[in-house]
Formats: sequence, structure tokens, C-alpha cells
Amino acid sequence: MKKNVAVIFGSKSVEHEISIITANQILNAIDKEKYNVIPVYISKDGTWYTGSVLENLENFKNINLITKKAKKIRYFEKSNSKLLLKSSFKTYEIDLCFLAAHGTYGEDGTLQGFCEMMDVPYTGSSILSSAIAIDKVITKQLLKANNIPVVDFDYITKRKWDTSYEKFIKSCESKFGYPMYIKPSRLGSSIGITKVNSIDEFINAAEMAFSFDNKILVEKAIENAREFNCAVMGYKNILVSEVEEIIKKRDFFDFNEKYINKGKKFSNHKIPAEIDEKIKNEIVDLAKKTFKSLDCYGNIRIDFLYKDDKIFVNEVNTIPGALAFYLWQATGITFTHLIDNMINIAEEVFKDKKNKIYSIDTNILSLKVEK
Repeated sequence: MKKNVAVIFGSKSVEHEISIITANQILNAIDKEKYNVIPVYISKDGTWYTGSVLENLENFKNINLITKKAKKIRYFEKSNSKLLLKSSFKTYEIDLCFLAAHGTYGEDGTLQGFCEMMDVPYTGSSILSSAIAIDKVITKQLLKANNIPVVDFDYITKRKWDTSYEKFIKSCESKFGYPMYIKPSRLGSSIGITKVNSIDEFINAAEMAFSFDNKILVEKAIENAREFNCAVMGYKNILVSEVEEIIKKRDFFDFNEKYINKGKKFSNHKIPAEIDEKIKNEIVDLAKKTFKSLDCYGNIRIDFLYKDDKIFVNEVNTIPGALAFYLWQATGITFTHLIDNMINIAEEVFKDKKNKIYSIDTNILSLKVEK
């Protein structure tokens, strides 16, 4: 019997459009002989939709078409080990949720929490791992505590910035010197990132980053560093993909190079990376250590910086764009096989959770409460 898989995407995130592309790729690659696929789209205002109109990427060029032809999901209900999605048209029984929402309200533990409360299997890492990995500051703090190398950094919240930004800037100038990178702490796809070379640029970049998040990260710039990526997949057993090198035309691999100019007269992905075997082995080893340190499972992508024989873990993506399928294809794992593996991992994680104790019999409510 086919399993009913809901591919959930969109959501209230600046990475909304990237999520639509990722979901479309999943919908095209998933094995329809094994799974009944139900697309579930969350609009930018948080409304949930389903329906076949969501399967065509072209339809999203006219969002009014989506809101008119797609069916609103009215409410959710738990039934045994299934999630019931109820629209005005029909009720869908969901065996597993395939999460394809990037950034806030999707990759940050929000959808993971929804699935946990509804007691349904879902792809990707847990609530805690997702929430940690999306926060660049906490990720770096945790990795550093586990002796995993990261670029020198500092951070500040909006509340503290408003009262002592000059002191913070002087501290960063003293510790790092220019240039520096300023990033929103909880955002992906290189959105809101600025390289700064002066105090005026620092202030402007910080204010811009604060428009996306109430906490920002400041990093020492590693000039002319090479950028490498690899994917890691697993739960009890861990696999690491081929390593790629990002060939940049700018100071860093920004949103335009990642998505807008991708494939336009310039190849920015070199797979496999042309690197010494020793460096590659170090990257693979650090990838495994990072995966375990953050207690991840499913399929993630890890970004690295390399210069002067030093490798730094830069960022961790628990729901990478396009699921980083291109990295797995280079190792012989097709996109369809990758999706199967992620579903199998989700079911294995769910099975292990079901074997845990979540309630105990007690007569505490019958005890007399002393006033």
C-alpha cells in the first residue's frame, strides 16, 4: 500500500520562494509508485493550502491563481498514527510529512514542533537541533565548545545595540579589524549579509541585518578563503557526500550567485572539488563531528571556509536548498533515492520515539494539597 506523504513548503520566511523551488523539485523526483504525494503550501500570511495546482511551478508566478484554485486547509486532526488535513474539498490522511520549508517558521523547529504535537513522522532534524542550527551564534558557540573550528565572532542583540552600539563596534574593531562580515543570526540563503570596511558601513549593515532578526553575528573576514560544502545524511549510520567547491565572483557566495545568476555563463559549483585528499578527509571528518555535535539526523548541508591549511565550519543548513541533491548525485545517489532515504530515516526516528515513555500512572491528583 502506498504511503501518503505531505510535502510542506512555503511559510512566512524571506526564503519563501526558494522553498517553492525545492518543493517542486521534490514533487518531480519522488517515486509516485511508492508514495501518494499531497502538496501542502503555506502562504506568506500563514494560510495553508493543498491541491494539484500547487504541483506546477509556473502557477506560482500568479499567486492569485494559487489562492483561487488551491483548497484551504481548514483544520488538522490527529487520528491514531496519521495526521488528518481537512479542507473544504476532502480529508487527507497523512502518514509522513516531508518538510521543505527554509528559514523561519519552517526550518527553525516550528514545523518540527507541529509534527511532534500531531505525532506524525517528519523528515529532517528534531525541534532542538533545527532551532540550534538556524541560529548562527548558538551553532558557533556549541561547535566551539566541542573543539570544532569556527571563524572568530561576536554578536549583539537589538536591545543591547540600541544602548551600547559604539562600545560593541569598538570591541569588534579591536578584536577583528576590518573587514568584517555582519549577518542576521537566524536567516539563510545569504540574505542580509554585508561585508564592512568602516564604522559607517558597520552601522548601516547592522541596522539592515536587524530588519531581519533581533540578533546579529559579526565575523572576522577570512580574505580570499576557499569555500567548500558537503552534505551529511543519516541517523544511526552517517554518510557524507562528495565535497564541492564554490567558485565566487564576489567577496562571498551571495543570494544572486546562489539563485539568480546560477547557470548563467558562470559555473559556481565544482563537484568534486579539486583539493588535496588530506584536506578532503579533514572536511569529511569535521562534517561528521558537526552532525553529531548538533545531534542532527536526516539530510543536512555544511559549509566550510579554508585558508592557510585551516578549515572552519561556517554554517549548517538542516533543510538545504534542493536538499543538496547535486552533492549526492556526485556520489551515485539519485534525487529519488535521496528522498527514499530521508523518508526511511524519518520513520526510523519516529519508531524509536514511540518506544519511549511519555506518561506514567500516578495518583498525584488525588493527594491533598496543603495550603
